[in-house]
Amino acid sequence: MKTYLLHLLVILTLVFGVSVPAAADKDDSAFKLEGVWVAKVLPPYYGQWSYMVSADPSGKRGSAHGSVDIGPRANFICGDLFEPAESESPILVSMVMTGPDTISYNSIWYGLKDLGPMSPLSNEIVLIGTVTGELEVVAPGKMHGTHHFALYTPDADIAPHDGLPDEAAVPVCKFELETMDTRLPMPE
Repeated sequence: MKTYLLHLLVILTLVFGVSVPAAADKDDSAFKLEGVWVAKVLPPYYGQWSYMVSADPSGKRGSAHGSVDIGPRANFICGDLFEPAESESPILVSMVMTGPDTISYNSIWYGLKDLGPMSPLSNEIVLIGTVTGELEVVAPGKMHGTHHFALYTPDADIAPHDGLPDEAAVPVCKFELETMDTRLPMPE
């Protein structure tokens, strides 16, 4: 009898232990921190950025790389506080899922000025931009984002001169934007 119960327990464990995860993989309602996304800024502002998220094996943490496609100029929002940027670096992002449908993130990018063909360097940084925020999954392939921007002058990175604003650095300008992010669908 004990052997029979043990065999039954092993069979039930194998059946449910293997089939439940297999069924979960087919469940499209579970959000996965991955994909290619387009973020459209909601009114009263206008803008757009795009990014690609690659998750770690847990699917709960990820990194993203993206670009500003259409962005409000810093001096338009903040006044004439920065030397005008002629281009932007890519956006670098670290993300973590904080719930089944919520994500927190940190990101950084740089406003750049071309130094011309006679310079030994191609660009100089005229602005350091950081953004922290939250994303909430509102429908399959849709997220609502709240983004807290903090803009710094290049001298905010003094010690240890690592490309990030120093802990004690104070942003020159802060503002908030909201987006509706849409995942690029997979081909069928």
